[in-house]
Amino acid sequence: MVPLDNDAARPVPLAAIPGEDLASRLDRQIGPVHSGARLKHHVGRPLLPPFPLAPEQRSMLFLEGLFGRGIFRNTLISLPLRPETTTDRVQSAITRLQHRQEALRSALVGRAPYLQRIEAVDARLRTVVARPGESAGDLLAARKAACLGAEQVRETPGRAEYELIEDAAGRERFLLVTLDHLVSDGHAERVLAAELAALLENAPGRPASGVGDLPIAYRELCEQRVEAATRAERETRYWSRALDRLEPVSGLIPRPGRSATGPAGELSLGQVQKLYRGPALHALAGTVCRAQGASAFSVLAVLTAAAIWHRGGPRTLALFTPVSTRQRSGFDVAAGCFVHDRPVVCHTDPDRTLSDCFKAVMGQNLAALRFSALSVADLACAVPPLGAALLSDGIDYIQLHVGMPAEAATDPATATRSAADLPPSIPAADTREPRDLGPFRPALDLSVTTLRFEFTPEVTAARAFCGGPPGGLAVAEGLVDDVLALLAGVPRHADGTIAALVESTLPR
Repeated sequence: MVPLDNDAARPVPLAAIPGEDLASRLDRQIGPVHSGARLKHHVGRPLLPPFPLAPEQRSMLFLEGLFGRGIFRNTLISLPLRPETTTDRVQSAITRLQHRQEALRSALVGRAPYLQRIEAVDARLRTVVARPGESAGDLLAARKAACLGAEQVRETPGRAEYELIEDAAGRERFLLVTLDHLVSDGHAERVLAAELAALLENAPGRPASGVGDLPIAYRELCEQRVEAATRAERETRYWSRALDRLEPVSGLIPRPGRSATGPAGELSLGQVQKLYRGPALHALAGTVCRAQGASAFSVLAVLTAAAIWHRGGPRTLALFTPVSTRQRSGFDVAAGCFVHDRPVVCHTDPDRTLSDCFKAVMGQNLAALRFSALSVADLACAVPPLGAALLSDGIDYIQLHVGMPAEAATDPATATRSAADLPPSIPAADTREPRDLGPFRPALDLSVTTLRFEFTPEVTAARAFCGGPPGGLAVAEGLVDDVLALLAGVPRHADGTIAALVESTLPR
């Protein structure tokens, strides 16, 4: 057995030269990264003792166990390469990146989701060449589709795979990086993409502009998050009060032929993406947010809850949304998964004004950001209504993502817009793309539905995702359509009630 704390396996740190970045110091410490001479000496040998998973990682593994493998997709980075960028430079860049970001060299200690370790793992670059007549771009698209759902063996060190994609003549090339979601949330993906681009622009052994020393290590980030969870008494008390009237969502996704042992028919994961080109929906969302003094998320959450209520759902329900916990200094430049789901309670009172509903959910969303130390599993144990909403047979788990530039809601140009200036209804989507994402194998009789809205001036993307029985994806897509229809109706009912908006907008 290899000792867990082996001083002989630890490289001796070197003092920094003034103005030298971390990547260059690593080059001096382990030698030229592309040769791997000293790096191979450490491969497979633990450098530090194991440490706990962050609560956010435990949340992910808990939900993956509940909903089944495939529910969390890998994250991908693809970068076009210049003709003068040699394979050695690419190898140097990915090796420096992997040494800089400890999370990419991590592994679970065994199969139990409790401990992880960091090892010195060589960054291996695999070259994939297109067939004659196939472009590198087409091959890249095919490899992305294959890598998105590739299964991760998490007890094996290394959470990133690197592929050099090129055409048969070697004229067009891309670097594709596949990252395990366990160490790469959306923020980390952007950080790593920027760092990798900077490292590719710099020759080995030279400082990379824009890539400074990390102020805190991945291990320390995880330990900080674990420590924060030990002081979460106020968080438990808050959620116990906030979820007191919570009703689990059930019956939204049809379960035809359901028997005592669960739903009949093949369970599957699927997605439909609709694209609306042009600024119309972005302008609509921005105008509504400004007029109502509310965030885009709070507006879309209220409308989603209203659409579910219209379909027979409960008045008080929880929409789950990913909450980032990168508030402390250092979290913004480190790889890792520091995001997990929190419930946002939406109470649909038919006689309540839209403005009051939006503001109430804004408060709920702020609380979700504030009280986010505990893992989802620990929170479900501590708060029985949440446990029932997650772990009861027949429940429908609803998740909401909303993306919109913050400045859109405060753009003065939207202040003069009136209801007459906005589209009275949502136009047909310019493109609609359904995708089969494979089988759905939950631990209980449940479904998972995710609605995702991304508003930009160029294009608005609306995605419906569902894991469940046949027909579930059609319901999820219908919810997306209902939410957008309600959004278009808000300017005409700015001072009205939820009931008035729903009755005048959605079919009975």
